[in-house]
Amino acid sequence: MTTNDQLNRIEKMLRAQLKGAGHLWWIGGYVYGVTSTGDPFIILYSSAEHLKEKVVRVYDRDRKKLPAYIPLIEGGDTEANPSKEQARKKGVYHECPPFEIVTFDGKDTQMGKERRFGDVLRLSRVAAEVGQALGQHSQSVAGQPPPPPPAESERPSSGQSPTRNIGPDDLPDYRYMALNADTTGKFDYAAYMSLKNDMYSDVDRITRTRESLVPAWSPGNLSNGAMLEALRTYCTQRQLAEGKGDDSSSAHQVAKKVAMLVYNREIKV
Repeated sequence: MTTNDQLNRIEKMLRAQLKGAGHLWWIGGYVYGVTSTGDPFIILYSSAEHLKEKVVRVYDRDRKKLPAYIPLIEGGDTEANPSKEQARKKGVYHECPPFEIVTFDGKDTQMGKERRFGDVLRLSRVAAEVGQALGQHSQSVAGQPPPPPPAESERPSSGQSPTRNIGPDDLPDYRYMALNADTTGKFDYAAYMSLKNDMYSDVDRITRTRESLVPAWSPGNLSNGAMLEALRTYCTQRQLAEGKGDDSSSAHQVAKKVAMLVYNREIKV
């Protein structure tokens, strides 16, 4: 047995033990939080839709271990641990490409042992692609001056909770990422984050709509922007058609026709 075979065997044994102990998790979303004393944290949630509650909190000392597509910001939207549905209703839940983490047991509590964040073990393929694209975007804006500090009137007064809503300026420029994506996986995720609404409720909806509009579509300098506008148009036109009473099939055909006109116009620019 070679050294690599032995290492692979050990890895499988360790993964089996960690999984059996409930310490391996695939993450698919997060919420920004802040303690009553102003310390920021990030709440991670499972990528499995049936698992509704938080997996673990990641405090300031460990936040830099998270993937690059999760921006590190000051402040947050909650001091509690909302479920996925609660966070979505409040508009503070952020979807993200899946990545795997390992946790470990902390101190004993009335609910059992406390779960603590250990590290990120691996990224999904889409996560790796998005992280790479975001790194390229960060390099392209390097050298720009940092934003000015908040005005005195915008700073929380003594004793005031520092919780705040996370605005779009705190998040990656997903439109830029979609326009510069070089794989369908990067494009679909960035397009979803740029356009998400009741219709585009997950990345798969973006993928299915894109494939319906242009089955043989591939990323490119013009095709990315054209498809992004086509997806936006399709959503708007379908909602208008359904609002007039059209059934889903008729609404789809109407929306697809208009979206393709937009796509063909943009692709020729």
